[in-house]
Amino acid sequence: MAGRHNKINWPTRIAWAKPRSRAISGSLPDAGAAPKRCFSVALSPISLTLDQLMLIATMALLGFGLLMTQSANARIGRFIHDWPLRLVMNVEAIHAVLAIALLAFLWRLDYRRLLGNSLIRSVPTVLMAASMVFLALVLTRLGTDINGAKRWLLLRIGSHALSFEPSELAKWSLVLFISSYAVHRGEQIRSFWKGFVPLMMVVGATSALILKEDFGTAALVAGIAALLMLMAGCRWWHLAILVPPVLVVLYFAVWHVPYRRERLLIFMHPHMDPKGAGYNPIQSLLSFASGGFWGRGLGNGIQKMGYLPEDNTDFIFSLIAEELGFFGCIVVILLYLTLVFSGWQVMHRSQDMFGKLLAFGCTAVIALQAAMNIAVVTVTVPTKGIALPLISSGGTGWILTAGAIGLVMSVERINRLKYAENNSRQPLIAGTPWPVRQETQDSASRSGV
Repeated sequence: MAGRHNKINWPTRIAWAKPRSRAISGSLPDAGAAPKRCFSVALSPISLTLDQLMLIATMALLGFGLLMTQSANARIGRFIHDWPLRLVMNVEAIHAVLAIALLAFLWRLDYRRLLGNSLIRSVPTVLMAASMVFLALVLTRLGTDINGAKRWLLLRIGSHALSFEPSELAKWSLVLFISSYAVHRGEQIRSFWKGFVPLMMVVGATSALILKEDFGTAALVAGIAALLMLMAGCRWWHLAILVPPVLVVLYFAVWHVPYRRERLLIFMHPHMDPKGAGYNPIQSLLSFASGGFWGRGLGNGIQKMGYLPEDNTDFIFSLIAEELGFFGCIVVILLYLTLVFSGWQVMHRSQDMFGKLLAFGCTAVIALQAAMNIAVVTVTVPTKGIALPLISSGGTGWILTAGAIGLVMSVERINRLKYAENNSRQPLIAGTPWPVRQETQDSASRSGV
């Protein structure tokens, strides 16, 4: 049961032994003795559970986000004398603290409490209903237009204004709702009218409300929902029925919207319109070209001086490439791969359907969103308004993404403790491997292993 061990051993120290002194002259070596080694290697490992590994990766990504958003905002202007205080007392720092606080709270929460006694009374259903109401309010006069996109609700408190992006809440609420729906409905989810149609009405309404102003997020939400529904037990041919109408919606949503059609046509040859639709892709590629392997240095980027639009949100990965180079990009990608690897392992190890779907959905959202953002800034796909998780500036995105990671960490923690309780009747200390089943030990001793 080696696969049950919940630890990752990292070599942290190599001890080199001193060479042995030469034998006294005149003495003969023992012919039967093994040859003496001149050095030895000693490894001093540390042990990390998967939830602890996810915590380290999340805090590292938030640190990258806090650092790079500050660098992006450090444009030409007057000198600020209290800049050390401004470095830690700013909007991004407050968002990072709130994100870590929500992550820690949900990490210690038993995720199974979210299910409730019924689907209607469950927390995911309440969040799903609230997010749909907020999405509808965005389309009214209460919605705020920022940079040509109407995606935010603005709440003014005196002279301060708080913005909130309902599509972020809807994205994570839908993952929770589908996971809860699969548990409460059970085998009914395989039925077309009793299981599939009611769920598709919720998914379709949510995607349609997001699609009005945010095509990229709507495509992400629909794709994640389809994957989760297949994992939950929906029949594949039920989803296949939706392919023709989805293609029709994509045609009208892309080809009949002028700026989306222009982005689609120009992204393969951005130099055909260098001052229009091709401007962002060209400036993004220039950032990668000028950064090289090690980059220009933190804070020394030139593109952020008004050349690269949205350098602290959608195109912040381009800023990382310019200032920290290819090395910085690889570090960020490795951190995302660490999160994805850990989430995938949590999904495999979870012993209940809700935990499996929750871990898979949250991990898939982070993985696909990061991949889509990197593909956009490297001009692999047409430009979309997809943020880089935990790095692109945005309080709603940072806080809710950290909360989703906290739920995945809760799945790992609860399942690890439950496994220890069922097998050893003793609490499992964090950082130690899961105990091996007694029957496995007995069978191994009987087989002579």
